[in-house]
Amino acid sequence: MKRLVVLALLMMPLPAASQTSPALIEQGKALFNDAKLSASGQVSCATCHPMNGHTDNKTYVGLDIVADGDPKGRSTPTLWGAGIRQAEWSWAGNVPSIETNIRGIIVNRMKGAEPAKETLDALAAYVKSLPNGPAPFLNQDGMLRDNAQADAKRGFALFSGKAGCMTCHVPASYDKKGPEDVGSGGPFKVPSLRNVSKTGPYFHDGRFKTLDEAVTFMFDVYKKKNDSKETLSDAEKRDIVAFLRTL
Repeated sequence: MKRLVVLALLMMPLPAASQTSPALIEQGKALFNDAKLSASGQVSCATCHPMNGHTDNKTYVGLDIVADGDPKGRSTPTLWGAGIRQAEWSWAGNVPSIETNIRGIIVNRMKGAEPAKETLDALAAYVKSLPNGPAPFLNQDGMLRDNAQADAKRGFALFSGKAGCMTCHVPASYDKKGPEDVGSGGPFKVPSLRNVSKTGPYFHDGRFKTLDEAVTFMFDVYKKKNDSKETLSDAEKRDIVAFLRTL
């Protein structure tokens, strides 16, 4: 049954990246780097999302950097590949559109003035245009190419099989719609695993510094939720991490 569910998820169409004009994207890029959107005039979207919308790998409460794992903290997600994601916006997974999420960041976190619709449209166009980082061992559908290393191939077999990861992290974006409660403090969005080797610390509050820790935690969650008797050896966990590093 689990394999049938996974196959059905794989057949679901991905949302198409919106077609917008290059001029609107360029306008959005300028606004993304414009600190005048914040009340202090010191902070822009690029402050937390440097390198063309990636992540600063920090955990925040508001605009204050806090210790990774702070229960009130939220780690900075990458925006790379945002245009093809299935998950809703914000860590809570309850914001239906990128425009609504951007507006909330500007007004509530950056304490800026209410942005005009044109500002939100331009920022959304830019964010949706951001590509995923290089993934030379992946096909366009998110599946491994034949030239991937043996450990990554073994890891993908585990990821899509007994480890149960693909129940929630569905190619090609390796996420899914709807929040999930995995015992980390409430329901949160299922984040995309694309570029995951570069986006630590992991989870909404940055509680895990390494992929090894995150894999161990999530496999335990999967076993409990599904009353599974499966086990993963340390070598198998390393293979899953090797696969994750290809994304």
